[in-house]
Amino acid sequence: MAEPVSNIPKLVEVDSTPLWYRITGKLIAAAFIGLVITLGFLVRDHLRVDPMATVFRQCRKPLIQYHLEKNTWPADFDFAKPSADLVAYGFSEAVKKSMGNCDIPGKWSFTLNAGPMGAGNPTILFQPTEPDIFSRRVLLILDERLDDGVPETGDFRVTDELGAFKLKSE
Repeated sequence: MAEPVSNIPKLVEVDSTPLWYRITGKLIAAAFIGLVITLGFLVRDHLRVDPMATVFRQCRKPLIQYHLEKNTWPADFDFAKPSADLVAYGFSEAVKKSMGNCDIPGKWSFTLNAGPMGAGNPTILFQPTEPDIFSRRVLLILDERLDDGVPETGDFRVTDELGAFKLKSE
């Protein structure tokens, strides 16, 4: 025997599941999608930190070696154009590859008299080309990895425009 054909249009038929059940299902699905997207941003930011940490670590050795041998820090310079004295210490080779791996474009420089550390403190500066919440978040993660995790204190400091890492001569 054949099923009786319903004369009620599909548009008018009522779903048999309760409304609260459907709303709860949609909210759970939306929360799951939101968590996946948030996790994606967190993973991306943590992956961007490694190349930047490498630049800070790689440039320390030639700069400290220069300081120990000459008993003075080099003059302020941009990492793209290091002085001939620093090239002799292998600065360009140590830094160029790791700078090329950075996902956040910006300017790397060394200063002795400027930046958030104050005058007389040798500091490596990174200024993102476009300072925004994304670059700041990466710099904050970098602060946790290299220092104390507090942007206003310690050897690595983060402002709205830059990240600054203080060198020690030890």
